[in-house]
Amino acid sequence: MGERTRDRLVALGLGLVALAVYACAVPQTYAFWDTGELQTVASILGIEHPPGSPAFVLLAYAFAHLVPVGELAWRVNLFSAIGVAIAVALLYATMRRFGVPPLVGALCTLAFAFCKTTLTFATRAEVHDWALCFSAAALYAAVRYEGERRPRDAFLCALALGLFGATHGVAVFLVPALALVFVLRPPPPEHMRATIGLVMLGLVIGVLPYAYIAPRAAWLFAHRVDPTLTLGLPPALPFWDYGDPETPGRFWDFVTGAEFHVHSGFGGYFMPLRYFAYAGALVARLGDAYGYVGTLLGAVGAVLLWLRRDAAGKALVLAAVLAVPYTESYSDLQEPDRYYLLALWCAAIGIALAFERIADLLQRPRTRLVRTGLAVALVCALAFAVPPRGDVFGAHDDRGAPEYVAYVKSVTPDDAIVLAEWAYSPPLAYAAYVDHSFGNRISVTSGPKQYQSHFATWLAQKRPLYIVTFNESLALPPYKLQRVTTDQNYSIFEILAP
Repeated sequence: MGERTRDRLVALGLGLVALAVYACAVPQTYAFWDTGELQTVASILGIEHPPGSPAFVLLAYAFAHLVPVGELAWRVNLFSAIGVAIAVALLYATMRRFGVPPLVGALCTLAFAFCKTTLTFATRAEVHDWALCFSAAALYAAVRYEGERRPRDAFLCALALGLFGATHGVAVFLVPALALVFVLRPPPPEHMRATIGLVMLGLVIGVLPYAYIAPRAAWLFAHRVDPTLTLGLPPALPFWDYGDPETPGRFWDFVTGAEFHVHSGFGGYFMPLRYFAYAGALVARLGDAYGYVGTLLGAVGAVLLWLRRDAAGKALVLAAVLAVPYTESYSDLQEPDRYYLLALWCAAIGIALAFERIADLLQRPRTRLVRTGLAVALVCALAFAVPPRGDVFGAHDDRGAPEYVAYVKSVTPDDAIVLAEWAYSPPLAYAAYVDHSFGNRISVTSGPKQYQSHFATWLAQKRPLYIVTFNESLALPPYKLQRVTTDQNYSIFEILAP
């Protein structure tokens, strides 16, 4: 068996091991927050919140409807796990391209696969899982291109980058890293035109999923699919037609995330006094994932990568750090840890390279036993110096969202209008649009006062009106509020006429 064939088989095996573990931890049903939104949108082919993540939605929709096992929410969770498992396989393959020995490469790959951060996001519906997959594929293709300068590797790199961009806007931070490889290692003159043409073609194909958003929004509105339209509300509500991006202006605002103040993240690059804080945030994430030993090795590995003659090493360092100022400065960001998945992926390569350099210095004489012992010590340091992972597996049987939906149904009549703040809205949407178990109730994602101007009309139509909120002492004068919850973590009020 050739060395490359063996490496491919080991990479595949590591990816399958990771997937098997993730599958054991994947929750079996739908959830709250963005996870519940993705499960709903990917099941009904709706439009997710900006920038839409069309590559994820389209692929997850196809996967969820082609795999006839479990409920749709579980399938979307599993689809996300597959994305991370592919990134795990690509991590080992990339390490081998950098000359990391098989044993060390496999151990450091598993350290990334099963660190707390990776496990947390690999076991639920999450666009950053496939963003990691596509970015890892782009970096691996760039490393292959640098070594062999084949036009097809340039095409695959551009295709993966385009798909990354069609999954999440943070793809923009990978562009300088990949561009560095092609600038420092341009294609041979005889392949220049072919390479440039294939790069452009790959990018266009990669971002093509965005072309579905505007026609889908127009079709949904024309067919009045969203039941909230029957209440006199405008289009653009979550789940079916978020943002109503069917016109050029609204489409541009949608894909650039204008609603969410993304400029605050980019502003972080122009605050040099905060760069020490950015470095501290990155070190903290590395420490949570790999412990103090892993963090120190990762720092040494970053220096080794930057000092290498090849451009790919520098590209890995840039890929790891360029998104940090944006992540730490973005005012509307929730769960910033997921934005560090690629940094942790790159750091695993740095850890492996640093370990090898230290092992070479310590081996006198050079023996396999010494190297194996050092590798075991490294694994112990990575495995036992990080937070426990038991709570991740405990989520497998979590039925909090279905129990919440059942409670809402028990305290509201079948023809009710149920307003719910964002955190509590996705389970209701899943029950209404995927399970079709919400009866004739209409769920509206809304803040308490967002659609107060419609209350009088709805109440005049004899529609019972309720709101699910964090606020235990909510007041909406002149309307009367009657609390119907007892000992829940949320409050449900019936809204009554003055």
